[in-house]
Amino acid sequence: MANILVVGKDLPESESLIKNFELKGHKIFATASSDISINNDNIFTFSWNKASSISAKTLLIQAESRLVQIDRILIVFDGTAYAKKFESERIEDCTQAVENMISGYIYFCQTLLNRLSQKNKDISISFYLKTAATKADIVSAKGIAQAPCANTVAIAQAAFKSTAENFCAALNEVQGVKVFLVQSEPGNELYANDRETGGWFLSYFEALEKLKNKPATKQALSWVKAGGKMPGSFALFR
Repeated sequence: MANILVVGKDLPESESLIKNFELKGHKIFATASSDISINNDNIFTFSWNKASSISAKTLLIQAESRLVQIDRILIVFDGTAYAKKFESERIEDCTQAVENMISGYIYFCQTLLNRLSQKNKDISISFYLKTAATKADIVSAKGIAQAPCANTVAIAQAAFKSTAENFCAALNEVQGVKVFLVQSEPGNELYANDRETGGWFLSYFEALEKLKNKPATKQALSWVKAGGKMPGSFALFR
C-alpha cells in the first residue's frame, strides 16, 4: 500500500477523486477546505491556507508526520471547481483569487522542491490540470457547452500549467523522484468522472513506479491525457 498526499482539490470536493485510493487501502493525507472530521483511520486532513508560505511548509511537515513516508503526491488544479468559486470579475476580488489559485501552488511546490533536494527518497509526483473553458476557448473552438470561466480562473490555470512544467523540470532532476503531467479538457472521456480519474491515476502511478528507468525530463514535460495509455506507450498532446 502507498502513502499518498493530495494537494489543491480540497476535501470534501476531492472525495470522489480519492475514493479509489481509499478503497484500495492506501493511506491518504489531503488538503481540506476547513477543519473537517473524517471517519476513516487511513485519511488525514489539513486545512491549507494557500495565501501563506508558512502554511505550505506546515502542510508538508504534517503530511510527513502522519504518513511517515510519502510515496506519491497528486497536485490538482481543478478549473471547473475554481470557476464556481471565483465568478467575479471585480478588481477587489483579484487578490483572493490569485492567492488561492496561483500563490499557494508556488509556495507548496517550492517547499516540496527544497525538501526533496535535501532528502534522497523514491517518490512519484503528478501535476493534474483539469481545465475550465475560457472565453478564448469559446471563441476559437466549436462544440464547447460550458459557460466560460472568469478571466482570473483562465489566467490561473495557465499559470498552473507553467508552474507544473517548470517544477517538473526541476523535480525530475532530483534523484529518486519521478514526475508526470496530466491534463483533462472539456470533451475528455474522464472529464466529468473524478472517481474513474482517480482509479486511472492509481494505475498510472503503479506503472510508472515499475519502470526500470524513469522518463527523461523532456519526456516528463509532455502532458498526458487523463485516461491515456500507461507509461511505455504514451498518449501525449501539447
